[in-house]
Amino acid sequence: MIATTAKRETAVTGIVLRQKLGQPPAGPAQYSASPDLLLIGAADAFDPTVFTDPTGYDWYFFQAPVIGEPNYLYVRGINNNPAGIQKARIYLYFAQSDQILDPTKWQSTGFTVNGRAQSYQDVSAVSKWQYVATTTPFSWTPPTPSTSGASYYLIAWVDNSASPSPPTWPTTPFASMDALGAYIQQNGNMVMLDTLYRGGFVRQFPGQTIAAEGTGAQTSPDIIVFGAAAAQDVSALASQSDYDSGKLRQTLVIGQPNFLYLRALNTASGAGAARVYLFWATTGQISPTGFSGAGFTVAGVPQNWVDLTATASGQVMVSTVPIVWNPPPPPTGQSYVLITYADASASPQPPDFSPFGYINPAGATQLVATHPQMSWLSATASSPARPTASDVASITTPAAAHSYYVGVQLTNIPTDGELSVSIPGPDGANTVVATSMSIPASGALIAWPVQYPASFQTSVVWSYWQGATAPSGSFGISVKLLITG
Repeated sequence: MIATTAKRETAVTGIVLRQKLGQPPAGPAQYSASPDLLLIGAADAFDPTVFTDPTGYDWYFFQAPVIGEPNYLYVRGINNNPAGIQKARIYLYFAQSDQILDPTKWQSTGFTVNGRAQSYQDVSAVSKWQYVATTTPFSWTPPTPSTSGASYYLIAWVDNSASPSPPTWPTTPFASMDALGAYIQQNGNMVMLDTLYRGGFVRQFPGQTIAAEGTGAQTSPDIIVFGAAAAQDVSALASQSDYDSGKLRQTLVIGQPNFLYLRALNTASGAGAARVYLFWATTGQISPTGFSGAGFTVAGVPQNWVDLTATASGQVMVSTVPIVWNPPPPPTGQSYVLITYADASASPQPPDFSPFGYINPAGATQLVATHPQMSWLSATASSPARPTASDVASITTPAAAHSYYVGVQLTNIPTDGELSVSIPGPDGANTVVATSMSIPASGALIAWPVQYPASFQTSVVWSYWQGATAPSGSFGISVKLLITG
């Protein structure tokens, strides 16, 4: 078996395909995640020109292939030839996941170009640093895998020579995926794509798996709108039964702080992590450049993302401390849409939606459909009586675990009003959810015993509804955190 351990990539002069996103600069070895193999699915791309947009070049465009049906597939690259003019030929192959270590099983059949059986295309550039892409998509019809549960990898080879020819692959199987990755790293002409998304997978619709084609449906069960009260026990949202139920929680309470939990499935081969960003839009402005991350807080601090971690593959991850958002009334006749973007890289960055500013709602739907990193949820609205006052206050515990009383101190608050308090904790036993409380005394301290770990960050979210008596004089509601042990 081949067990190469070389760790230096071969320099390529000409049209270059990236072996991983973020190359250069160097990032973690991800040699089965080329961003330049663009597997669009059974419907063609809404606008192939975005593939070679300077900002769009930093986006993945792929989804799981539809088995037994023609799938659209583009390949792109960048020309680094100082001479400028460059022509290259790109060859395509595919392999089952249980056969990927054996190059003799890599196949070039099943691809067509303009209806003709062909597994290669030529691309040309006239200047250095020009982005290029196949102008005509490949059509690939993947057969039903011969092994139950198997998926597919795509492999590409670029030949910048004047007389291109197909590559000669090794005839001996690789000893492991690490050995195959080292071989790819040695051969700068070669890239590979695992056609299943590996990372924090946020579903676009109930029942979706990473092997299912995206639809762009605004029905993600993993964007969880819990309304104006926090979840008492977040671990229930991470249970397999709740995940499998596909239940939609989508009702926002307008004019009050809402608790939003983000959930994802770890589809990496082992332990994994992902940063999930949250955005909002109204149905009247559904263009991606209109997606906004403003107004969200986490632990009382402005922030539109949460970090999720898993210790094993297949684990359901959910945010313990939620995102809090007080949505204003949307424009008349419109509603809200919540959008997520998951980044499982070592250095997650918020997405740049600027390449997609011109697209219409149908184009935005296809953008989401072809990005397993994205999902969205159409929210409904509830508009009960708005509170007289509400607040989201940040609390951070010392760098040691303690027992506490946490709650609110009232000052001259009439007793005929109502108060609701939510304080997300590290677990169900130490989460406070108290709704529609009567006010025991105008100067009461209302607090609950909790235990918090060292340096724990959360927020106290309260809402007050005035009764028949209006507060007078110096009045207010403040947050208290008292160490008791």
